[in-house]
Amino acid sequence: MILRNYIRFNAWSIIMVLFLAFSLSSCRDDNFDEPPINGNDPSLTVNMTIDSLKNIYKTPLTDYTNIPYIQITNDWTIKAVVIGDDKSGNLYKTMIVDDGTAGITIKIDNSNFNTDFPVGREVYVKLKGLVLSYYGGLVQLGGYKDTISATPSLGSIPSSLIRNYIVGGTWGHPVVTHTVTFADLGNDGKTANAFKWQSRLVTINKVQFQAADAEMPWANAAALASVNRYLECCYSFSSSVKSVIVRSSGYANFASQNTPLGSGTITGIYSVYNTDKQLVIRDLEGVQMDTARFISGACGAAPVPPPPAANPTSIATIRGQFTGTSTVVTGNWEISGVVISDVTTNHTNYKNIIIQDATGGILVRFDAAHPYLIGDSVTVNVTGQTLYDYNGLLEIGGSSSAPVPLNYSAKVGTGTITPRLVTVSDLTANMAGTTDTWESTLIKIVGATFSPATFGTTTTVTDATGTIPLYTGASASFTGLAIPAGTNITAIVSDFNGVQLNVRSASDVN
Repeated sequence: MILRNYIRFNAWSIIMVLFLAFSLSSCRDDNFDEPPINGNDPSLTVNMTIDSLKNIYKTPLTDYTNIPYIQITNDWTIKAVVIGDDKSGNLYKTMIVDDGTAGITIKIDNSNFNTDFPVGREVYVKLKGLVLSYYGGLVQLGGYKDTISATPSLGSIPSSLIRNYIVGGTWGHPVVTHTVTFADLGNDGKTANAFKWQSRLVTINKVQFQAADAEMPWANAAALASVNRYLECCYSFSSSVKSVIVRSSGYANFASQNTPLGSGTITGIYSVYNTDKQLVIRDLEGVQMDTARFISGACGAAPVPPPPAANPTSIATIRGQFTGTSTVVTGNWEISGVVISDVTTNHTNYKNIIIQDATGGILVRFDAAHPYLIGDSVTVNVTGQTLYDYNGLLEIGGSSSAPVPLNYSAKVGTGTITPRLVTVSDLTANMAGTTDTWESTLIKIVGATFSPATFGTTTTVTDATGTIPLYTGASASFTGLAIPAGTNITAIVSDFNGVQLNVRSASDVN
């Protein structure tokens, strides 16, 4: 009887346990309050920008032995996006952030921080208590001034205090890349443009590693030592920066791989150390150099900015600014004209054109080969360009000055120029004056004879009123050919220590 009651009791207990378990499971709510996928925004009050913070150093320093350490006492907060972390091992205990106004390097005493603060995560940096310093030209944030060693340095934010100063926000923000040139980096750090690019993600196009650094390990993985490799660019310009260092850590996960042999594009964090201009790549995805190598300095001119806004004016007005010596054009002006020179016969330099409008004509010297043909209607922005007398011929962008950037010009259509019908004496009289109003314009002489009857350097044109030289350069495709039978000549009025005529091709005589 006791055993039977015991069995009944146990059976009843088991039933109750099962019932309670079923009841609990039936009442369970599986819809937990999960955090948003992109994280929470703490929405702290932001009252400082990185650009304003860095420009506490209003004048860049040159004395790196007496570096000021500025402890921030204001209750300032910046909001920025992480653009550099330690995922690849190429940045060590260094976080780099950018708020759109500038970038800055933050020293933190923590490795593998990319799990909490990866590239693309928004962060709020509470500045009060942190220290701002300037090391070798690079503005940095840290935790304190380290005076233990003989030479003071900027100490990292201690690991235990990082979250007191750096508060994580939402994830997955885009990282902006800025395209720059060597010249841009050469200007960085100067008073008028202080700290513009440092600690920012930049891209440089048309670069390659110098021959000694191509197909070489990025760093010394065996010794865990950093290595400098040198970039060169394919355009040449007047700049103090002839090369940029790519500095890689021996701890980087790509340290033992080789730099590319080819040319192309590189993206990295821009940094400086004294006079050195440096890039630190985040990973190998930032290196796209699969184009054939170039000959250093031989693949074109440096990129030039677009021309300034300009108002249209006549060629005669611009010619009228010439003072007799090299003259910089005053005002923002743009001239338009129809091309009357012919580059296809090699009688005109491949960088030169002669254009004419209703008021006159002029020769324009460009900094590169142009695509313009006879009959093209072309505009040329002449703002800031130089008028120059080359052996009697007025030019824009002449021999003693910088040529006109090709991107200051554009084809806007087509047109025609009707040659002015003149006699030799008319032409001689006009060109003998001080105005030279027919210079670099198209003229036509009828009833002419030629001696000798071949195109060359000593040919003359004679009509009933006089004689004038007809010059054909040695490089012209028709030099040495017989002048076609005919007595009419169409030509451009030129000057080389005296008036002369230039035909564009043999067909200009008919």
